[in-house]
Amino acid sequence: MENFQRYFLIACVFIMSYFLVIRWEPPTANTVFNDDLNEVSTYSPNEDFGFIDESIQNEPEEVISDSLTTSCASTPLYEIDSSNWKISINLKDGSLDKAELKKYPDEIGSGKNKFMFNACGRNEYSQLSGFVFGKNADQDFSSFKIEDITKIPNGNRYTFSRESSTIKESKTISFNPKNYFVEIKHVIKNLSSEVVNSSSYSKIERNSLKPPGTEDAFFGDPANFAYLGPVFSTESDNYQKINLGELEQSDFKENSIKGWTAFLEHYFLTAIIPDQENINVFVGKKNKTNERFSVGFVGRPIKIQPYEETSFTYSLYFGPKVQSELSKANNELPLAVDYGFLYWIGQPMFLAMQFFFDLVGNWGWAIILVTLLIKVILWPLSYVSYKSMGKMRQIQPQLKDIQERHSGDRQAMSQAMMKLYKDEKVNPALGCLPMLLQMPFFLAFYWVLIETVELRYAPFLVWITDLSSRDPLFILPILNIGAMWAMQMLQPQPAGIDPMQAKIFKFMPLIFGVMFAFFPAGLVLYWLINSLVSAIQMLMHSPRSA
Repeated sequence: MENFQRYFLIACVFIMSYFLVIRWEPPTANTVFNDDLNEVSTYSPNEDFGFIDESIQNEPEEVISDSLTTSCASTPLYEIDSSNWKISINLKDGSLDKAELKKYPDEIGSGKNKFMFNACGRNEYSQLSGFVFGKNADQDFSSFKIEDITKIPNGNRYTFSRESSTIKESKTISFNPKNYFVEIKHVIKNLSSEVVNSSSYSKIERNSLKPPGTEDAFFGDPANFAYLGPVFSTESDNYQKINLGELEQSDFKENSIKGWTAFLEHYFLTAIIPDQENINVFVGKKNKTNERFSVGFVGRPIKIQPYEETSFTYSLYFGPKVQSELSKANNELPLAVDYGFLYWIGQPMFLAMQFFFDLVGNWGWAIILVTLLIKVILWPLSYVSYKSMGKMRQIQPQLKDIQERHSGDRQAMSQAMMKLYKDEKVNPALGCLPMLLQMPFFLAFYWVLIETVELRYAPFLVWITDLSSRDPLFILPILNIGAMWAMQMLQPQPAGIDPMQAKIFKFMPLIFGVMFAFFPAGLVLYWLINSLVSAIQMLMHSPRSA
């Protein structure tokens, strides 16, 4: 037990260092972004968004040439309304310029909904797909027009079309109103008597600014620690983060038949899932013509014979990080809910929370029940530890006597203490076990808070309106100080401890209380219940019952 307080201090330093490391952002060059934007699409002749298969590297560069840029102010939009979302299609180039989530407010108490895509907004967020053509194709297209609206099983289908003198293109958007993804199919027909070179593509564009409402998040807010950037899933690596800093240095390109790419932010994501039968190149890059980043895929260059047609399909997800919703779009897409290196703890914790939420209907009570479940699972190991601590409290008089008798000889003092531990069958190192057992669960639960959109604006009791944000009245941090102080009083004071360590240790409940004042209420609730149960366990194994 002599080293218990030292280990506890080390653990506290480790936790704080961990949060500081994942919060740290390398310095980057400051860039000025204008709210009034002139461009929606950044697909220019200088953008090498092409296929990298060595067998076709010598294909003409016109296969990956430009698509038209448009102006935010003058572009006609076509709205498609669903029960969960509303999207706006840019009729000039067919891009998805807006996606509004009806069931997720932008901010707590706000009448405005969360926007995923918003081409003319702060993040310049949009999605564009289609074909690029060789120079012999007339690319002076008309605007898209709605051609057909059809009711299909479990959903709707919208078909848009446009033409040039040599190409006819149609774009079909099919969806189930209850889902957060759409199926998109592009078909082009060569109307000319010449062979046309073409390549399919689909991409998401966005700048590096944080989503609206998260710029001034307080320290400890999960928004500060959530990953903002692209993710790629390919046959070689089913989950690969390529951060924006890396894309500024070099492009990402990888061939794969199966896979998907996504752009993640706190609680939400957009993802492109191509068909899983044809080889594509997954691409991530920093645009050369502006400050936006592009992620997506490009298909193999093909030659369209006169009067023949070709097509490609993909799925587009835009919505919350709800695992059940993500799996509807693709079985591997739930990997985007990233619980970090402790995912093997985080995923079962989330599933347990979801189970208890289905029983009680409140995420706060679900957190309490999960905490109790963890304590029950760890009870056998905790029992051994607290039993040892109870024995340590019983032999405190003997330890103090040894300290007084050998105050001038530390070696003799240590030998006498070790003999006493052996005679009384006490293992002082077991006192550190509860703290060490709880640390991975504490860190894993924080990552669950970061990724679990269900906790966003989830209320608890009377005063807490958002378990993912800090306690507005600081009631939970104050209660946590009391619970940790009670635990401290129940712990035996080791003999021979350094006086400075003892003084610091006495202030640890207050230090944790101040730290927890800026942490999400859900995390503080977890730690509070954990501390209360630990104190009860200590009382159960006090000297009277040890």
